Amino acid sequence: MKYFLFSICTFFALSTFAQDKKKDAKTPVYNYSLNDPMETFNPLMGVEKVYKYYPEFYSYSSYKIADTTYQFECYDSRDSVINPLAIKDIGEVRFISLFKGYLDPVQTYKDYDGTRKPLPVSSIIRRYDRVGNDKWMSVDYATNKYTELKESRTFIVRTDTMLVTDPISHKETATINCYYKVAPVK
Repeated sequence: MKYFLFSICTFFALSTFAQDKKKDAKTPVYNYSLNDPMETFNPLMGVEKVYKYYPEFYSYSSYKIADTTYQFECYDSRDSVINPLAIKDIGEVRFISLFKGYLDPVQTYKDYDGTRKPLPVSSIIRRYDRVGNDKWMSVDYATNKYTELKESRTFIVRTDTMLVTDPISHKETATINCYYKVAPVK
């Protein structure tokens, strides 16, 4: 019992001694210069910049969660699909559909060489219709709920940048995609 108490007391004494040593250790001091060239570094200097504004629910590229792929498709007033990279102004878009795609391992089909492959399944899960200059109507197909959304174009939520080089002129263009806030109307 004495040995057990002695070991506990020694442990606490050593741990408090180590904590006191850590407090006495010097903390590094960093001197910052306001005119540091790395602070003013701009990788897009000398590159033509094109700004595009989109609602926050939209993404021009598809994204994947586990084995499911989500992809947006944009349509104009004639119900024709618009290439997402060709959209210059979101005002051109009449409605946006969100598709969910996955491979169904239960259902298969025979490929051209006779092998069985899982059937690719794609279904629309949400649609956003433009109902005004700054309003969207969201339809969730799973729950069949309608929500009216209002844009706040001055409230930027996130941005991303895509750098494209013209293969002929070797001129670089940076497309800066700004996503603005969209909230339900109360």
